[in-house]
Amino acid sequence: MLEGELKRAEEGYYRLLAIINTKQWRQFLFPILSEFLDKKHKNELSIAYAFHPWIKEAKDRFFEISSLFKGNNVKEILDIDYSDYNKYLGRTFDLVILDTVDDFRPNYISALSDSVRGGGLVIIYSDDIMNNKLFKNSLVKGGLVDSYFENRFLALAKNHEGILVIDDEGSSFRPFTQNAKAPSRLIPKNPKVDIELHKLCISEDQNKSLDEMSFITEGKGKRVLAITAPRGRGKSSVVGLFLSFLVKSREYESIVITSPTYMSSQEMFKFLVKGLKALKISYKALQSKDGKVMEIHSKGITVKWLAPDLAKDYKGDLIVVDEAAAVGLDTINYILNKWEKVILVTTIHGYEGTGKAFLKYLNFLRQKYKFKHITLSFPVRYAKGDPVERFLYDVMLLDAEPKTNTVDQGNVLELERSLLFKNEGLLRQIYGILVTAHYRNSPDDLMILGDLHYQRIFTNNGIGVAQIVEEGNLSQSEINTFLSGGESSGDLIPQRLIKYDRLVDFGALKGWRVMRIAVHPEYQGKGYGSRLLDHILRRAEGEGLDWVGSSFSSDIRVIQFWVKNGFIPVHLSSRKNEGLNGYSIIVIKPLSELASKISGRASELLREKILRTSHQVYFNVNPLTLDTILRSLPVKDTSGEPLPEEYKSKLEAYLSGYLPYNAVADAVHYVLYKYFTYSRERFLDQIEEAVLISRTLQGKSWYHISLYLDIKPRIAEEYMRSALVKLLGKM
Repeated sequence: MLEGELKRAEEGYYRLLAIINTKQWRQFLFPILSEFLDKKHKNELSIAYAFHPWIKEAKDRFFEISSLFKGNNVKEILDIDYSDYNKYLGRTFDLVILDTVDDFRPNYISALSDSVRGGGLVIIYSDDIMNNKLFKNSLVKGGLVDSYFENRFLALAKNHEGILVIDDEGSSFRPFTQNAKAPSRLIPKNPKVDIELHKLCISEDQNKSLDEMSFITEGKGKRVLAITAPRGRGKSSVVGLFLSFLVKSREYESIVITSPTYMSSQEMFKFLVKGLKALKISYKALQSKDGKVMEIHSKGITVKWLAPDLAKDYKGDLIVVDEAAAVGLDTINYILNKWEKVILVTTIHGYEGTGKAFLKYLNFLRQKYKFKHITLSFPVRYAKGDPVERFLYDVMLLDAEPKTNTVDQGNVLELERSLLFKNEGLLRQIYGILVTAHYRNSPDDLMILGDLHYQRIFTNNGIGVAQIVEEGNLSQSEINTFLSGGESSGDLIPQRLIKYDRLVDFGALKGWRVMRIAVHPEYQGKGYGSRLLDHILRRAEGEGLDWVGSSFSSDIRVIQFWVKNGFIPVHLSSRKNEGLNGYSIIVIKPLSELASKISGRASELLREKILRTSHQVYFNVNPLTLDTILRSLPVKDTSGEPLPEEYKSKLEAYLSGYLPYNAVADAVHYVLYKYFTYSRERFLDQIEEAVLISRTLQGKSWYHISLYLDIKPRIAEEYMRSALVKLLGKM
């Protein structure tokens, strides 16, 4: 089936993809594997097989297929549990087999397909990708789910070159006819970095970047280096090589690498070790329990991985933030205020999310710091123009870019998804806006857009997009499940308010959750998002709904957008969402009397929780975020108890310099609680409120307050004093 194509693929250093979608998958899979093994009989093959091993019959399929490799020149057959796929993203294989009999999930397909080298083969096999799949089953609600994503996936596969598709209708294959260019290194004539390290580079991009990274060491003072690239361009590996150069130069004694998970940075450590070996530098590596490198020591110099919350306060000389777009802007801003030398590394297009929105942030950094931005475009595992990469970018819309639409027709339309997934131009526009406006996106999001039945899509002429899901109207059985600690991806807002706030009556109400609302970057800040939201509110009210709400990572600007449009914060998660790298917040706009009553009570509970538990539960939340939430909550109708004379005297003594802050902290807490609970007038400046929150509610030091708020510690205490003068004058 692919014999001649396999030879051409090896010569052109590009990959091929076979998709088998039939209950008779064995009669097609086995011959393809035999062809591949015959063609590669001279090579030592590295093979990966991915599946869910805990599902019945999954291991039987694995053993049946892996038995075919006995007697062949196979170096390894690695069985990968989909649940742990991110542990293997730095590996490279000749053949990857994706068992999708039990689960057809875009994130798995995109990530593991990328791990095949040029000349290799990716095989996706299933009995029927449309039905009874784990991820798809999670989208079922009321017994309904759609298949727009899978239909488009198969249709595009049949139209792309280099993709073999076999299903019950027959087989289709279009030979790859384009030019593909294999990567090659080009060592600079007078390299700034050791030539031994340049020889470890694979592409000319890497050679160039390796030398350009020396910018971070040139001169004293704060410097910021940003490195961005699509997935698979070797950015993490070249940073690892550069770190080995820094170890040799002994420029910095303490280097920290941070990322959302330690698995994200293993490629960096791998090439740090390769570089040290090439430079003949002795080192000692400390590993985690699962054998991953966490720390390197070499002659008094340390390179270690730390989680973002620990890394930001660590005392070191240089910090590398890997997958920076996923770490979160609050954390990055904090790091930039504290650290002198910062390297930010992030993916622009890829299966783990897009950092396209992050580029806007880099433009801001360019104005503020000594800054350099390095980009890489050439793939390192396979040829540029590789047909499998082209297909994945197309089918997963990894490079979707919204076009600028200068015509504002003023009207909002609801899009039928059946038509949306048949109109590539419109789908790219709609999805491209969603991707560009958010830091975290993944191929899974596209399948949700296609297959989740109970959702609505609204747009104002392709300028703004809103994705809505229907929630609520729960049965007593479903409510009891939430009260007992149960989870639900389909009724997120009711589940949170019932499970965590015990607001049982909310479950019977019907509402819309705005999963995403985004505006084209060229039109942001011009009211398009608010007008789109207003249309949604009017539609919801007209359809007899009780509420409209949203849940998102607690970003200050996003909170302000919702509050400006009449929404009330009602819930802030007690734990950080590691996927979003932030604390999730829920906002609600009540449309019925009962919803108004319940959301009002929820906002009271939220205010009490922030005012009473921030020292423990919300210690790591940006104080400006907490302030933005507290400012937006309704206050009580009464004026509360008067300020005790003893507290008044304490505060006056502090302001006169007779008592230190710690001696009057109880009095400060009292007036701050009274201010946010009863005062209808927000007469303090936001910076004053943030200082009070961070010092009094969160218990942060003046130094850490200065890092969060980008002010000097002395100035922070001055804001405290000015705030207390105002508070005393009003109480």
